[in-house]
Amino acid sequence: MRFSEFASRFLLVRKCASCGELLPYESKDEAFCGECRIKWDVEKTRECGVCGRSVCECVCMTKALSDAGAICHRKAVFYSSSRPAVHNTLMFIKHNKNPRVTAFLASQLAAILRSDKDIPELCADNYVITFVPRGRRAVIEKGFDQSELLVRALSEKLGIPWAITLRRKRGGREQKKLNASQRVRNVKGLFEPVAALEETVGGKRIILVDDIVTTGASMAACISYLTRAGARETVCLSVASTENTKSNKKLSCN
Repeated sequence: MRFSEFASRFLLVRKCASCGELLPYESKDEAFCGECRIKWDVEKTRECGVCGRSVCECVCMTKALSDAGAICHRKAVFYSSSRPAVHNTLMFIKHNKNPRVTAFLASQLAAILRSDKDIPELCADNYVITFVPRGRRAVIEKGFDQSELLVRALSEKLGIPWAITLRRKRGGREQKKLNASQRVRNVKGLFEPVAALEETVGGKRIILVDDIVTTGASMAACISYLTRAGARETVCLSVASTENTKSNKKLSCN
């Protein structure tokens, strides 16, 4: 047995992204233990409270995204802090640079895009994949941007190029600590385009990725930059989003 195989089999620690259980070598490519994988798959079947479709088929989006001109918002699961399979997995990718879990989530997102007959044909010549950038402080503290890692993996799955198109400016408060109206005000002027953005996105369809979408304010701000730079249209894609309900007046369903 080679040392690399020995290390992979006996020394490398693999944990379930949800419950933290140690995974056996035979599950070396899995994101979850068997029980948590079942829970994750159940989460994908939850119905949207607006359109009635399962979450992984739902195209509903917040008013902010609709007003920004997004053609849809696709997501894998609805977020809830009371559902460990979702909450713990999102916390896992925020705090761990883990190719195994990132690849799993990217494959889930790729499958959702491929199954959508209303999205124009996914083609490397016509699309660019990009992401909502993480705050600078978080990137410095953790050493990575989880959405960028997702985009890299998704690019490999789909065969579509990815690019860094926007950066966060210094300052600004964390979105997760703000209410809906505060989020909208906070994102104004929070991002800035990278050099030669027009050359990257001009005439292209954009797949804009984030790990979780709540009000859609950050994504909407990013869409405005991409549109001004000449992007044709934007498909919003996230691992999770806040659950849709009929009482939520800030939702749009196509």
